[in-house]
Amino acid sequence: MINVGAFEDEIDLLKNSYKNDYYEYKNLSERFTTCTRTHFDRVVRQERYGVYIVRQLDTQEVLYIGKSGTIDSYGKFKKQDILGRLTNTRRKDNSNIWFRNLLQKKGPLKIEYIFLPTLKSPSFVEKALLQAYLNEYNHLPYKNQEL
Repeated sequence: MINVGAFEDEIDLLKNSYKNDYYEYKNLSERFTTCTRTHFDRVVRQERYGVYIVRQLDTQEVLYIGKSGTIDSYGKFKKQDILGRLTNTRRKDNSNIWFRNLLQKKGPLKIEYIFLPTLKSPSFVEKALLQAYLNEYNHLPYKNQEL
């Protein structure tokens, strides 16, 4: 059995082990994709796969936990990195609509991300974070609909 600790402890462990950063999205007149691309234009890194957490800025409530970087059967990452995942279509909405609606409903957002090394599966880390959250709060984050 795999044990996971408290959610924030798991996040802190990842942040202490791997490169991470965050940016804020708080202006309804700005497109989310513009805000995100502007931030990532300053990120100098070849491999940009990992996990990300969307929080309500003021309360730090976790609203969504996601990942980027599916690994194929040869151990190689498929194309979509964190920037691509954040700016991609979400269900039937494009990311500008999805994040704008979230901003309107929850207020300013903080998007944290953690780059993982090539031999650490983003899917596994995302699921472990979701499990840690579920263990602690008895439900998933607001915008994660299923585990």
